[in-house]
Amino acid sequence: MGNFSPTPGVCPANTRLIATVILVIGLASFFTASSASLQAQEANRRTKLTVKVTNIQTSGKTLYLGLYRATDQFPEFSKFWKNAKVTTDGTEKVFELDVPYGEYAIAVIHDLNGNGKLDTNFFGYPSEPFAFSRGFKPVLSGPDFADCKFNYSSTSSSITITLID
Repeated sequence: MGNFSPTPGVCPANTRLIATVILVIGLASFFTASSASLQAQEANRRTKLTVKVTNIQTSGKTLYLGLYRATDQFPEFSKFWKNAKVTTDGTEKVFELDVPYGEYAIAVIHDLNGNGKLDTNFFGYPSEPFAFSRGFKPVLSGPDFADCKFNYSSTSSSITITLID
């Protein structure tokens, strides 16, 4: 009589194959959605990024910090994503920024004359203390985002930046 199937024209082997394919597709969709959801949660998770600025030589002056993403115009000081400013009172200062995990770059200036900007000499080199993340020190030109970027994640939640006189 051959294979008996409750549905005419469909044999049990094909039914198992179809069920297996549906199960595999369903599981793949579930794990893909779960993975994407976890990545989105990680990207949106906001915690405190701690930035310590060292080598401060003059107290009572304003220290500006600009935090940049890849899409911002780094290192243009007015084009930052987030910023902070404090009055210096010692040789180091700590900033805490509430930001999601991701790639960032930082520029810092120590405004010694209170004009709210980084002053430069005749050749365009800064005449006030400044610094960039990853210890970048300009030679003939300013940095690009790639020169100063760092990855802020649950395993790296602090960074130290040393001012250049």
